[in-house]
Amino acid sequence: MRMLFNKDRALQLMKEFDIEALLATTRHNVLYLSGFQGWAQYTYGDPITETFALFFSRNEVAPALIVSRQDETYYSSTGSWIEDVRGYGPRSALNMDPEEQGANEEEKNYLNLIAEDAPREETSVKALARILKERGIHKGRVAIDNEGIRPASRSAIEEMFPEISFIDGANLFRLIRLQKTPEEIERIREAASLNEKALQAFHAELAVGKTEREIASHYYRTVAAGGGKWSWFHLGGGRRSASIFPPSDRAFEKGDGFFFDAGMRLNHYCADVGCCGSFGEPDASRKNQWNAIQAGLQAAFGVIRSGVKPSEIFHAALDAAKKNGLPNYNGSFCGHTMGIEARELPYTLSDPMPLNDPFLPDNSDIPFPAGSVLSVELPSGKFGEGGVHAEYTVLVTENGMEHLGESKREHFIVEK
Repeated sequence: MRMLFNKDRALQLMKEFDIEALLATTRHNVLYLSGFQGWAQYTYGDPITETFALFFSRNEVAPALIVSRQDETYYSSTGSWIEDVRGYGPRSALNMDPEEQGANEEEKNYLNLIAEDAPREETSVKALARILKERGIHKGRVAIDNEGIRPASRSAIEEMFPEISFIDGANLFRLIRLQKTPEEIERIREAASLNEKALQAFHAELAVGKTEREIASHYYRTVAAGGGKWSWFHLGGGRRSASIFPPSDRAFEKGDGFFFDAGMRLNHYCADVGCCGSFGEPDASRKNQWNAIQAGLQAAFGVIRSGVKPSEIFHAALDAAKKNGLPNYNGSFCGHTMGIEARELPYTLSDPMPLNDPFLPDNSDIPFPAGSVLSVELPSGKFGEGGVHAEYTVLVTENGMEHLGESKREHFIVEK
């Protein structure tokens, strides 16, 4: 199994911050660290069903995965690169022959997990405690992303291991995830490709007289047919094209502009796309806005490389847009980071925001390493009139950037 987890970056940062172990508890970080995501944790949310993944700073200490009874069949199907996998709670209630050996790898994985001689505890906390004791972890600093563990569970494990300092490490996970692995990049590329296909399906159905909601349905269906799940969808025509609005029952009219922005997931990774257009030839104001934001976007692309800061990208885009037709442009950002979540650290390409976290600098102007993935956009709108939009997904490289989706957007003209 190709790993999502950036093991080398994790070890580097764990050494820098003197971290003995990472304890992933949220659905995003359990998936990231182990490659596994069960249906129960994903459906019920954190921390209703506790699932834990552990990674240790010492190479000789093996990682571990703890899954609930509800998710054991899902683990058997999807697996994990982690070899030590423990279930907790009562053993399977499935009726089976005592001599059952399993007909395939999926069934054998399941039988191994529920076997009478397989390590198993009543609760997630007891399973976690057993693993820490077996690994000889009795002191040091353990970084935990606190949102996926119940307060009672955290209190219990802290009482069992009073010499271990369990510290809130949610932002340490985010800092590790900033630099994507090859597997993550490929998943984002595939998600971006499906999102572009859905955008094309949306374009093909645009016509005067059709409603925003009617057109939106073609995007949803294309995403679903490709195995994805849509996350958000913004569409507005006419005056509603000035900003992000949900699709309505308003029918498109001749002369309307439209503003489109939509995000989806494929194989747990996000894609974001944005565009705009006109029903007929755009007026002078829309043309001016479009030319200005294109100049801004090209300026942003020109400064993206390993080590660039969010504020540097933002001001390159902002300054170019102002110099090329929008002198009063007051946008507050020009995009965001993206990956297993729709916005990841440091969240937006903008002026720095103050931070207060032991794993992060004083503000959000964190330099991007090669392997970061950005969604670069520069929307422009005037209330009561309308606006324009274009958005691109790019990979930060050592000496520049690479488009993971469409590399050139047009102001789409609808003739029908």
